[in-house]
Amino acid sequence: MSSFARGRAFVWRAAAYATRRAEAAPLVGPTLSRINGRLFARRFVPDLQRLHDVLEGTELAGRYWVWAGLLLGWAREGAPLAHDRDADFALLPEDVPRLLSALPAMRRAGFLPLMRFVNNAGEVTEYTFRRGRARFEFFVFFPEGEEWRYFTYGGPRGERVQIGATVRARALAPFEFVGRTWLKPDDHEAELTAMYGDWRTPKTNWDYLTEDLAADEREPWRTADTWWDA
Repeated sequence: MSSFARGRAFVWRAAAYATRRAEAAPLVGPTLSRINGRLFARRFVPDLQRLHDVLEGTELAGRYWVWAGLLLGWAREGAPLAHDRDADFALLPEDVPRLLSALPAMRRAGFLPLMRFVNNAGEVTEYTFRRGRARFEFFVFFPEGEEWRYFTYGGPRGERVQIGATVRARALAPFEFVGRTWLKPDDHEAELTAMYGDWRTPKTNWDYLTEDLAADEREPWRTADTWWDA
């Protein structure tokens, strides 16, 4: 990543953090959050459609699927979650080269590399892109017998945590969402239940760091450099 690109990525991340802090402020926070949510939604759906159409022309077509918050929005509300500012996708390790080969097409469409997450075992577990104010996240699901394992990261300021989680490996099925055909786990209700429990009841402050029911491992994260040289 060039110094210019790294600087732009840093500014994007800083602005996103400032927005989250402002929306959490007393009194004005809820109003600001509603306004930002409406403005965000106007661009997010067209960007989702654009991402789908770009990837249809690459080797990644038919090799990734919708999961987590984006899947929850479709299943419960028929639309992306109003409070969620990212799109969650998954792919298998064998398809990571296909994602990387799609980079030039994604760049031309305005989807720019933002972050890359590496777990303590040295495995790349997530690739994140940005377009506008949204993140588009591709999580690598590692097969382990009849299960898939994935990783998330975070923690309070000064603490870096790696969380390992496991869901059942499932066949994929097509579904219609935001005017496009995507793939999802065939039993999406079971997968959402494994992660969220009562996913039909809205909970805007759900915290993946502490409330992902599929999580089974938590440890200090030792490889916390997320810069992506792409």
